[in-house]
Amino acid sequence: MKVAIIGAGVLGTSLGILLRRAGFQIVALSSRNRRSAQESASHIGGCEVVGDPGLAAMGADLVILAVPDRVIPSLAIEVSAGGALKKGAVVTHLAGGLQSGILAGVTAAGGYRGAMHPLQSFADVEAAVQALPDSFFFIEGDNEAVDVLRSVVIALEGRPIEIGAGAKALYHAGAAAASNFLVTLIEYAVTLLQRAGVPHDVALPALLPLIKGTVANIEAVGLPDALTGPIARGDVGTVKRHLRALQQMPGDMVRLYRSLARKTVETARRKGSLEREDADKLLDLLFEPDFPEDGEETAE
Repeated sequence: MKVAIIGAGVLGTSLGILLRRAGFQIVALSSRNRRSAQESASHIGGCEVVGDPGLAAMGADLVILAVPDRVIPSLAIEVSAGGALKKGAVVTHLAGGLQSGILAGVTAAGGYRGAMHPLQSFADVEAAVQALPDSFFFIEGDNEAVDVLRSVVIALEGRPIEIGAGAKALYHAGAAAASNFLVTLIEYAVTLLQRAGVPHDVALPALLPLIKGTVANIEAVGLPDALTGPIARGDVGTVKRHLRALQQMPGDMVRLYRSLARKTVETARRKGSLEREDADKLLDLLFEPDFPEDGEETAE
């Protein structure tokens, strides 16, 4: 299968490397930045750098738009205009939150529209080449495109999962929650440790083994069974002490703790480790605007 890649970033380059290893012919690589395109082509090997996206797509059976979300619609028009797109070619973007329907002009040019999103995060090409095999790829689009993309993912040793076009935004929100929000949550935890007096250069390294252990627990026993900690065991007193300490922090730090704790109560109930009576006590506490001062707390 002949493949053209439009975009010379981490994902486009790493897919090119893996596709070539899997026996696909990378016939062209195109990017607005010619230097980036040449560097990407040197990593992939054996592919021609073509400045014009439409010309790059000419003759390809699969055209991969590995570009930022905002330029996908206009780029789809470029590769579809002028009769350059091969009849029956599949044009796919890699955006998680966008439907294949944004690929304007592809159908009129005789091609098929697809979307293929790897549910993975990576900082550089080397990491991406290591991570993409065995990753889940969520695909949708025209039936013909989905068939091709499924075979491509399998050739990459990935795991193809078909998803409805209308569910893409919600799916992508879940992906962002797991990846992007995790970074924010860890930064929140680091801030709390630093405010507790833990040195700046110690806080994150100290938390990383705990974070990795939690992920390992999730892999081992799944959700919600991996949940541990004071809420999971109904320790109302400890949660009160957390809230009292957080009163010295900015309001958004307290509100985030309350929101996460309330959601954790639900998780603990699903796990079966938290009795209804303790869950109610925790929720009452987490919805209260204030907490007892030292000496006012009732015995648990």
